[in-house]
Amino acid sequence: MCLFSEPCPPGSGSSYSSKKGSEPPFRTYQAFVWALNKYFTSFKEELTTIEREIICNDETVTLSAVLERLNPHLAQIKVLHKVFCTGVAEVPPETPNVVRASHLLNTLYKAIIEYDSIGEASEQAVALLFSLWTETVRPYLEIVDEWIVHGHLFDPAKEFIIQRNKDVPVNHRDFWYATYTLYSVSETVENEEKLNDAASGSSGGDQGSSNRQLTMVSFLKPVLKQIIMAGKSMQLLRNLDCKETEQSERSSRDAERKSLYTLFLESVQSRLCSQEVSPTDTVTEQQATRRSLIKMQAIIAQNLEIEDVHDPLLAINFARLYLEQTDFHERFSGGDFIVDRSSQAVTCQTFELTLRSCLYPHIERRYIECCGNLMKTLKKDYKLLEYLQAMRNYFLLEAGDTMYDFYTAIFDKVQEKESWQQPSFLNVQLQEAVGQRYPEDSGRLSVFLETIDPARKKHPVNNLEVLTLGYKVPWPVDIVISSECQKIYNQVFLLLLQIKWAKYSLDTLRLRSMPAQYIFIKVKEPINQQIHRMCLLRVKLMHFVNSLHNYIMTRILHSTGLEFQHQVQEAKDLDQLIKIHYRYLATIHDRCLLREKVSFVKEAIMKVLNLVLIFSDRWQAGFGAWKIESIDKMESDFKNCHMFLVTILNKAVCRGSFPHLESLALSLMAGFEQC
Repeated sequence: MCLFSEPCPPGSGSSYSSKKGSEPPFRTYQAFVWALNKYFTSFKEELTTIEREIICNDETVTLSAVLERLNPHLAQIKVLHKVFCTGVAEVPPETPNVVRASHLLNTLYKAIIEYDSIGEASEQAVALLFSLWTETVRPYLEIVDEWIVHGHLFDPAKEFIIQRNKDVPVNHRDFWYATYTLYSVSETVENEEKLNDAASGSSGGDQGSSNRQLTMVSFLKPVLKQIIMAGKSMQLLRNLDCKETEQSERSSRDAERKSLYTLFLESVQSRLCSQEVSPTDTVTEQQATRRSLIKMQAIIAQNLEIEDVHDPLLAINFARLYLEQTDFHERFSGGDFIVDRSSQAVTCQTFELTLRSCLYPHIERRYIECCGNLMKTLKKDYKLLEYLQAMRNYFLLEAGDTMYDFYTAIFDKVQEKESWQQPSFLNVQLQEAVGQRYPEDSGRLSVFLETIDPARKKHPVNNLEVLTLGYKVPWPVDIVISSECQKIYNQVFLLLLQIKWAKYSLDTLRLRSMPAQYIFIKVKEPINQQIHRMCLLRVKLMHFVNSLHNYIMTRILHSTGLEFQHQVQEAKDLDQLIKIHYRYLATIHDRCLLREKVSFVKEAIMKVLNLVLIFSDRWQAGFGAWKIESIDKMESDFKNCHMFLVTILNKAVCRGSFPHLESLALSLMAGFEQC
């Protein structure tokens, strides 16, 4: 492999564009070779200078003198050779470019740390490696810049750790979840693990087994999430129907802006020169530093003695480190972790701090701008907040008057023993109810009938399980309100509908609605006492259903909804908003007792609701259809379910497992004591 033949500036890519069908240039290696070429060019100039001095023969030149003059360069070449062997030569030829680039950049990163640990003797080596790293990292920063500024991940050689899956178009709802792949590679290079960038996209580098160290370009780890979010947000923004004026303003700003790599170099230069002082102030500053050093040494020595550590040299080094960080306390107390240092030597600590102060802030600012613009566009132009409110209005019945007209039409059909499981009837009722108050949503809402297990039809409360509510969500809002989210919404909707059905059945019962005949089979008690027992059981059932209804509608849906709306307003990026929405749905799903872990509690509640529907049906049919044994059994079943729920809920509240159930437990306990 001829690595040093005819080097060209990185990023030129002219050979690739001129030769169709040729492989795209591996820009990271190009930049590395270009940096080496610059060093060896300067070394060649030094050799030429020595050669001229020897040819001139002005003074005697010995071989030892030449070697002494070349020793610093030879030491640096030894360092470069070690880095080249580890980062390039020893990598197997079949290794993917993404692994090659990551490995080379990490090798340079670790070499800086390794040589810095030696101390002042390696300052020149560290400075050389830093300049080499700065040149080699240029293609990576150019890829990042192109992505987070223009929304285009240009990586023809596939050397970047994030790669585009071209199968998913931008205007598809899966774009946000499955468009990019984050690559994590092990130290041994043979193993490669692909981690899909689902919701956050930033956790890939930290995953893996404990016995295998995963690496991915170490310097990007702290801002990897911001890069992914900014890149995806920018690409999505570029494909949205934004206003032409905004596009023209953005284009003009892009033409004037500097690249990320240029901003990074300027920030580094500014940082290294920030602590320079004028010659007139040198003596005064040296004197002040000496006095401060003596003072700090005494303070730190006292602190070390408290820990039973008597080491004067350690105290001196701590004092020097403290004084070098001149503005440490001012910056740290203000919440700014960018700690500046006066030394211009690029040590391990200053290298990391240089990235924090010179690179990460530029990426962070771009992340805030891109994601903020996307959130603003979705909320303003695509009515994201209105769609989220619509989901709560219809699925969580927050639009109570509208949905009341819909589900009471179904309940009336049930009570009248008429057929209601007809799509045409259900959709007409829904359109009429919604169209009166929310005409813009009438075309988006629809009702579907699903098939259920015939065995479940034995219980009246399960008959509503055939209902499924559908809401058409346009792109790109469907990235947040996905079909999976609508399934969770439908589970909560069904539970609310079952509770509303039981409540409606009890609320519409009237004594005057009973048929005239009060003939009980196997009468054991006077008719008035039987009627009293029926009315008393109705009151107990109403207390149970109302307690459950109030708990779900107020303590769960209303309070959780207020918290959710506040979090949506505070969301900084689309990924965070998606997580907030999923967390909100998971919370209401959990607190509505729909989780599999607490299914036994829901079964007890469903048994009571089913008992309510049977009770209401027999009330409407008249006492002629009753048996004393039926009343006894209903009272016994309700008492057992009631006692079971009170016991379970109280234990859960006492353990602290479900603190939100406390209000429901107290309400049911009050009804249980009255029973």
